[in-house]
Amino acid sequence: MLRFADRQFYSWTATSWSIYYRTWNIVVHDWLYTYIYRDCHKLFGVKYRFVSMYAVIFLSACVHEYILALSFGYFYPILFLQFAILGLISMLILPQRTQNIAFNIFIWTSLFIGFGMQMCLYSIEWYARQNCPRVVNGPLDYFIPRSFFCHDV
Repeated sequence: MLRFADRQFYSWTATSWSIYYRTWNIVVHDWLYTYIYRDCHKLFGVKYRFVSMYAVIFLSACVHEYILALSFGYFYPILFLQFAILGLISMLILPQRTQNIAFNIFIWTSLFIGFGMQMCLYSIEWYARQNCPRVVNGPLDYFIPRSFFCHDV
């Protein structure tokens, strides 16, 4: 309809989480598939394909959370939980291959809700770190969320 020149532009219209995770960043997907999934698949075999898939999701979640922790200056594993737990559960429960537009709407709705939750929770934690006293002194303060213990938020 829009005649966009890049044919892979339309791959973002995913109808399942597994398709979305594979197509939202093709360069990262190719690297993860080549160096993590295939090696785990050879190591564990076809019978334990789930372990290979979880290893890729877990590693990706860890790297994303590491980038956010360095950027924000504190560790707050909301993205990790959404990635590693909710994303994996959705991939296991929901059908993998479908052309139903309802699943595409479900994915877009959960992306909007997920991004909104991330923005709210990371903002609350940032506000708590600016306005509330430390819970623990030392490097452990980097890992303990202040928003859980601060009543001023």
